[in-house]
Amino acid sequence: MPSNSSLRMRARDTDRVDVCGLLDSAHDDGQLSDFEHRDRTNAAMAARTLSELDALVSDLQIPDKLKGSLPVPPTGPGLGLRIRPRLAIAIGAVAAIGAVAYFAIGGGDGAGAPDRPENVLSAPGLAQMIDELRAGYGDAVVDEATIYPEYARIQRAEPGAPGMYQDIDYRDGLQEPDSRTGRDSKTVPVDLARLDIPAVVGLLLGAPQTLGVATPDSIHMSVENGDHGPEVSMYLSDGRMGTSGHITAGFDGEVFSIYPATD
Repeated sequence: MPSNSSLRMRARDTDRVDVCGLLDSAHDDGQLSDFEHRDRTNAAMAARTLSELDALVSDLQIPDKLKGSLPVPPTGPGLGLRIRPRLAIAIGAVAAIGAVAYFAIGGGDGAGAPDRPENVLSAPGLAQMIDELRAGYGDAVVDEATIYPEYARIQRAEPGAPGMYQDIDYRDGLQEPDSRTGRDSKTVPVDLARLDIPAVVGLLLGAPQTLGVATPDSIHMSVENGDHGPEVSMYLSDGRMGTSGHITAGFDGEVFSIYPATD
């Protein structure tokens, strides 16, 4: 078990993402109910120390392949949890994320907290938006969604009207949808409930390093069906430096393409 001194160490963003991955696994194999999974995931993204993270997984059966993500004593200076291999490409240098933490985890007043549920691009923010979609419409199936830190724009099929779609503004909760004509009958919807939130947030946190946009002042994520099925595309730009780039990945966090900033 980790030593007391190790568990008192401050948690990193990558530590929180790793524990969320363990919670996902426990939910998938029936150890955690939907409520417990949501509650513990929110707690993990808000945890300040390794001790808080350890308490969230200490009663779970962890598959051998994921035991490297348990809270363990660091093996060298500055090391906390071990990073899940599938996220290593994006979060290998999280210390350099800089300004993106404002967008992905929270910023402005109260930025000392590691996560802010009202930020739609945070893990709790995405989970809350999906929960509200399911509560309001019975599912989280959409034609497409464009998500910013402050709000999201969502399009979904109008029930009983194949040629129409609902244009929904998500800002401090779901707003009354506008019904519009012109929906393409060939549109393939995607289910946001299938989004691996910790994996996607992990990619978002590592995006500045991956794309070479060190201090982004604009970020958004689009979600729709693409060449590989359901996809997320993350766009970062720095207007002051004139740099921008984007990453396209699957709902499970698998990276399909990277378009880094160019000089």
